Amino acid sequence: MVMGSGSPSLPGGEFALAWAAMTAAPHDALFKATFSQVELAAEELRCVLPPELVAQMDLGSLALAAGSFVDEALREQHTDLLYSVRLAGRPARVYVLFEHQSSGDTWMALRLLKYMLRIWEAGVADGAERLPVIVPVVLHHGDAGWRAATCFEGLFELPAEAAEFTPRFRFVLDDLAVHSEAALRERAASAFTRLVLSALQQVRSERGLAELLRGWVGMIRELQAAPDGARALRLVFRYIFEVRGAEERGIIEATASELSRESEEIMETIAQYLRREGRQEGRQEGRQEGRQEGERSIVVRMLQRRFGELPGALRERVEAADSRQLERWSDRLLAASSLDEVFAEAPTQ
Repeated sequence: MVMGSGSPSLPGGEFALAWAAMTAAPHDALFKATFSQVELAAEELRCVLPPELVAQMDLGSLALAAGSFVDEALREQHTDLLYSVRLAGRPARVYVLFEHQSSGDTWMALRLLKYMLRIWEAGVADGAERLPVIVPVVLHHGDAGWRAATCFEGLFELPAEAAEFTPRFRFVLDDLAVHSEAALRERAASAFTRLVLSALQQVRSERGLAELLRGWVGMIRELQAAPDGARALRLVFRYIFEVRGAEERGIIEATASELSRESEEIMETIAQYLRREGRQEGRQEGRQEGRQEGERSIVVRMLQRRFGELPGALRERVEAADSRQLERWSDRLLAASSLDEVFAEAPTQ
């Protein structure tokens, strides 16, 4: 197996935010919790970008940038992260869009052009004298595989005479549906990145969860031994539970007895976690309101940790917020440099 040098590093605050967002939007929460960590984002980029581009890119300079540029109406289908990086010694951007519809978006290249324009416009508003190069990347985990164009000019019936008048760019596509399970397990990346990509690819399938977990035992064992690996595993297990539910708990427990002693302990850990979640799931009365109260408390605590005591008006906004608002503020909090960026009425750009 090809191994990467990165390891998960989930600070308590970011872990709490991802945990709180998992129920409402498990795919988005897992994507952001993973790739908001620049060392893990760098692993993904090394695997999917053209090698000649990677050779010119200083991935050691990769940094998470503030802002989300996705249309509000599309946030249930798309989630995005923006990074700054040095490319051939010059400032550049890498824009990663996570797309989780069941099939590819026919107009993705057009949407990307719109989001890229927003990034450039934000730079101009900040006083930039030159526009940075933007490398667009789409991570897709639909079941059927990507069928749409991956270049902007592919949206046109373009006569040769008009080519010079048409914007030309392509985006890098990491379509998880086209990779074999073995290929993801053997990527040159950390166990956390490989396990997350495997979960995004396979958890929504109709295959039994116990069968999937057997294939992940090596990655689970490796992640257990990594720094902060237990916390990363808890996040992956939570994702599995939110997507698949509790119906396969008994199968998981039965599978544990079929494995070697070391693997059995790992499987028992998963089974115990799912049993605990199942007991919590059974407490229906007041569950939704209790979850929102917990989310509000987490957001307040993280805001105070980043920016100090909250003004009374902002605290009142948090205490009156619904899950969607809390999720939006939590997303912004990961990269925001001020309270104004977190609480802006329009998506931060």
